[in-house]
Amino acid sequence: MAKAVNHVPMHSIKTKEMGSLGFSVINLSGGAGRAYDSKIPHRHTFYELMFFLSGNGKHEIDFNSFAIEPNSVHFVSPGQIHRLIPKNTKGYVVCFSEDFVSLNSREGFTERFPYYNDPSTPTLKLKKEQAIEIKSLIELVIKDLSPGKNVQADLYRSYLNIILLKLNDWYFSSKPYKIVEQNRNVKVQQFKKLVNQNFTENKSPSAYAQELNVSPNHLNALCKKHEGKTAIQLIQDRMFLESKRLLYATDLHIKEISFQLGFEDVAYFNRFFKKLCKLTPQEYRKQQMQKNH
Repeated sequence: MAKAVNHVPMHSIKTKEMGSLGFSVINLSGGAGRAYDSKIPHRHTFYELMFFLSGNGKHEIDFNSFAIEPNSVHFVSPGQIHRLIPKNTKGYVVCFSEDFVSLNSREGFTERFPYYNDPSTPTLKLKKEQAIEIKSLIELVIKDLSPGKNVQADLYRSYLNIILLKLNDWYFSSKPYKIVEQNRNVKVQQFKKLVNQNFTENKSPSAYAQELNVSPNHLNALCKKHEGKTAIQLIQDRMFLESKRLLYATDLHIKEISFQLGFEDVAYFNRFFKKLCKLTPQEYRKQQMQKNH
């Protein structure tokens, strides 16, 4: 398999700036710490929670654009390509690895905190009093992260869990009942998680249904009810997203991308991509490069 040549940086949490804990807070306006480098499209191996106090601009996440608003939170997951284009923006970026979060739950991270599994609206508008509460919690973290303070990781983890759980309550409160039920359907979330892990090797809904101990028809019915798409469409959506990421973030040849995604025939990959995008892979790559130059 050909090795990808990245031209979109992949930032690891195990950098000097992030520290050894797998957890850090960055001031968007610089302040006493380093400013957040946001102008160049990049990816992370960790999660980000962006809390905007003021300002405007836009935030591009996986080829979709979201407005920056005061008292709002944006959620970025590992592997997503994003960049921040702020205007007089103040706020904080909380960075953490999944392993850093302590959960007393059988659910996985994205099942427990579904706003990290909501690509259509990975944002949350807070009420003024909610924003004040989150700001106070983050500033307590910053105070304890000050140089010279010997504070155990459990304290930072507790702060983070409180922030995530509060956002969870507000997220569900802000959604219509139908969307809440969609996000809480266990089988559908398990299916999406399995697809995310195995879509390059396994493109058959029947195989996923067998692993989930349901019939293919039942899995398809659940997907249509809670996601508005069939099981095969959800698999194809994940393949399409990854193909866009590879076309944009690497210098791999189209044939190499096709192979990485599990297509035996590059012509089939070209047809698959054009059906969903109305452009060939090469045309899409050229279009994206022109946008950023």
